[in-house]
Amino acid sequence: MPNKDRDSESKAGEHIDEVSRDPIKLAYDLLERFPDLVRRHKVIAGGAAISSSLIVLAGVAISRRMRKGQTAEQALADLTEEELTRLDPRRINNNGDSDA
Repeated sequence: MPNKDRDSESKAGEHIDEVSRDPIKLAYDLLERFPDLVRRHKVIAGGAAISSSLIVLAGVAISRRMRKGQTAEQALADLTEEELTRLDPRRINNNGDSDA
């Protein structure tokens, strides 16, 4: 017999747990402040989605600030578009720090 809950979840896409959802939401909140940056990183025909690498970079930038003692709200308010564009995804190590 089919599992009704599992079937409805699979039709709506993969379920994201709280630990993943909160940082992703913060990254999207940050990117709302920089529409030109987002526009340059749109993918899929017609610009239907933001590049996942931009979302990851936004998350890294937020987590760096939070590890230095800022709250999520402070990090979102203080981050600049220049700071995001300066991040080089090839130089981010597993701890979210730059190799430099």
